Amino acid sequence: MTAVCPSPLANQSLLQPISSTVHYILSGTFNTLFLYLLAFNPSTAELTVERSYRAEGPHQFLALNEQRTKAYATTWGAPARLSAWDVLDGGRGGIEKINTVPITATSSYIQYSTLGDLPRIYSAGGPTGEVHDVDPLTGGFGNKLQELLYVEKHELEKADKTRVALRYGSHGIDLNPPRRQAFVPHLGHNSIFMYNVLDDGTLDLIADCPSFGDGHDGPRHVVPSPDGSVLYAVTEHTSFVDVYSIQDSSLSHLQRLSVIPPSASSTRLSYRGDTLRLSQSGSYLYATTRGMTKATKGFVAVWSVNADGTLGSAELLEEGELARDGSKTQDHAPLDRFETKTSGGKANAVETFPFHTSAKGVKEQRDWVLLTDDEDGWVWVLEWDGRKIKEIAGVRLGEGASEEEKGTGASHAVWLS
Repeated sequence: MTAVCPSPLANQSLLQPISSTVHYILSGTFNTLFLYLLAFNPSTAELTVERSYRAEGPHQFLALNEQRTKAYATTWGAPARLSAWDVLDGGRGGIEKINTVPITATSSYIQYSTLGDLPRIYSAGGPTGEVHDVDPLTGGFGNKLQELLYVEKHELEKADKTRVALRYGSHGIDLNPPRRQAFVPHLGHNSIFMYNVLDDGTLDLIADCPSFGDGHDGPRHVVPSPDGSVLYAVTEHTSFVDVYSIQDSSLSHLQRLSVIPPSASSTRLSYRGDTLRLSQSGSYLYATTRGMTKATKGFVAVWSVNADGTLGSAELLEEGELARDGSKTQDHAPLDRFETKTSGGKANAVETFPFHTSAKGVKEQRDWVLLTDDEDGWVWVLEWDGRKIKEIAGVRLGEGASEEEKGTGASHAVWLS
């Protein structure tokens, strides 16, 4: 099955592409149980659907191993479970399922890491989280080494373990390799759980760190800086990006920046903050928000990252004047905000391009960003040229496909090659 949907911009002259190689992408879906293999051709600015695969259920958030030869997926399907997939020849040969494993409660986010003695797979959602080892023969899920609890042990049996619990429970998990730490944002606690990663890959709780703000922000997704000194968090309920200095046993707030423009501040509660990602070089941070209804479009905002991990430039305030957070500087707006074509539905998730050919650490001025849409089922490739974000390609999942694939919504997409 091949569906070609070039962007309206496809016939316009593009900047010299980062690469002329066709890149393969794997996308999950929200409303059906399919995974989609996509191909992006930068020379023609076309994104195509190459094939769909029957998966374990709706809503797949995806993670890859370091070699991008294995993919790991969550699902909202029942019973709660996780699945592992072989990625064949960088996606050119498609994917094949390795195995599935049962978990206690529906998981939301997942990540692969080699911080311990051996590789581990980390997931979290609602009242629980998990640490699995990796089967050395297949690369799939092995044994569950640890179950993380976000309710009292005696409350777990009666706790909601469905996708509903993701609205007020743990929502993500991200590892901080330089400091051997892990972070789990928790919407209901309005906090970020902070862990040490032990030698066997299991997690030891350090602190439950309150989110900056008025107690109703709901941190949803976090990502650490490349050097491990700073943590970035996006809040679901208020659409802010918070910047924290990572201490040994706490988080110290440095900045708060708005994903939505000042003109939308009076309707801030009409948005839902979603995901954030750093560019490969760590020189830019992208953050997204979604509209609560179809009447409200979402945003992708991009900031420059300073040497100390803070975001954007800043100007001194008048003498004696303090910003809301008590600092003596006023943060500038992001370098650009891109209004999405739809509300994003439950998605507007982003993933940055990981295959720049420049030497590691070079601050690229151009980047490609995957953006997923749940409302109408689109996956887009956005380009950041150091000044503006623009759409260069897009494809709508499920269009012209089988009846059971209609109405799908793109959940999260990753670059395979």
